[in-house]
Amino acid sequence: MSEEDRVAPEALLDLMRSRRSVRRYLPEPVPDEMLQQILEAGRWAPSAGNQQPWAFVVVQDDEMREKVARHATYYLARHARVEEAPLLIVLCGQIGSRMDRRSLPGEVGMAGMQMMLQAHALGLGTCWVDGIDRDAIADVLQIPVYLQIAGLLTVGYPAETPPVTSRKPLFEIVHYEVYESLTFGGGARDGGENP
Repeated sequence: MSEEDRVAPEALLDLMRSRRSVRRYLPEPVPDEMLQQILEAGRWAPSAGNQQPWAFVVVQDDEMREKVARHATYYLARHARVEEAPLLIVLCGQIGSRMDRRSLPGEVGMAGMQMMLQAHALGLGTCWVDGIDRDAIADVLQIPVYLQIAGLLTVGYPAETPPVTSRKPLFEIVHYEVYESLTFGGGARDGGENP
């Protein structure tokens, strides 16, 4: 990548810091050129051995979105106003070996995150919805048994501006060379108690 093709590091960090999970959307459809950019961002996500084990199911039809939304539940409560989003992207991963099954959520999640960042760069809102009835949604969308749903994205023009959420400072979450408990004294491996 040439110098002039690089994204400024500060601009990328600002994009990540300003992204929010949007749960309320305007009814306007997402233009196809924007959708294609979002899908392209997901296509370029990294994967082990470049296997690219994902499949993305785009749901725009009102009736199909409503059927999917019925199964987007979180502990038996409605989640994230899925039915309001004009666009849903159901992210699936191909089930192969036991090793593939362990890495699948991370790999498909990276594709989802890249899609979310691209959507944000385009002025759209997104929300990753994980607490869903995967089997029921797979039935509705006729997803084959060799694919596993990792989650779904709601996408659209935001009808809300979620507030900035706090983040833990780096010193609370970063450890160098070995994990060192900052709050609870010793760790379980050196005779200390688990928090």
